[in-house]
Amino acid sequence: MGMTMHKDKHEFALYTASLSLLIQKEPASSIILTDEILVHRMMHVLRLQSNDTCVFFDRKIYIIATIQTFVSKKQIQITIQSIHPIVALHPQITFLLPLLKREDYEAALYALTEVGVNDIQLIFTHKTGNKWQERDNDRAQRIIIAAVEQSKNFAYPQLHDPISLESALKKYDTAATKLFFDPQGKHFFDVMQTVHDHKPEHVLLLVGPEGDLTLEEKAVVQAHDFMFCALTPTVLRAVQATALASGFIRSLLV
Repeated sequence: MGMTMHKDKHEFALYTASLSLLIQKEPASSIILTDEILVHRMMHVLRLQSNDTCVFFDRKIYIIATIQTFVSKKQIQITIQSIHPIVALHPQITFLLPLLKREDYEAALYALTEVGVNDIQLIFTHKTGNKWQERDNDRAQRIIIAAVEQSKNFAYPQLHDPISLESALKKYDTAATKLFFDPQGKHFFDVMQTVHDHKPEHVLLLVGPEGDLTLEEKAVVQAHDFMFCALTPTVLRAVQATALASGFIRSLLV
């Protein structure tokens, strides 16, 4: 069962680390949040005021709350209207995302979060190289959180450190349905009809990097029982294929 998300466009959603722990410790209707960066953002960037309603979330819960008062530059007092557990969207969608150039990579992360992918497994391919640093992960998490705040997809994806394509194919080999999006693949609607009829519990999606997978890599992908599917009759950039593919699949199987 998918999560019922709060969709009021006029209410801001704000990531609040350890929110669920705070609620457990103080199960009162009125609580104080202590976070200087959060309070500064609410006061001076979003221009929120007393009696405005916001959504606060972490990985486990989201709450709908009304601002009572800004206690200080570091603290805000809120009144909780409702508390909601975060339930993962179904079916599970795992996206094998090649490491792209920074701008495209960040756009792809944002899109995958918006549409409700459950897991993002970064992969190295022949054409992506293997440059990766821990600080890249920190920035990626900030981008994902920004996408959550915009989209209200509180069941946001888990991001996994990059591994080789072949390792990723082995890691997720038990996925019920596997799709590789390739201009030479089968007609999109034919493949989607098959996917819809199968009603899979876990879908594994893959696109090639800029410059595509090599023929050898495609042969390995095919050996792991991927269906090759053409999104369009044209050749798309990897970031565009990522957004289209993930959005189509989540909408088809919601």
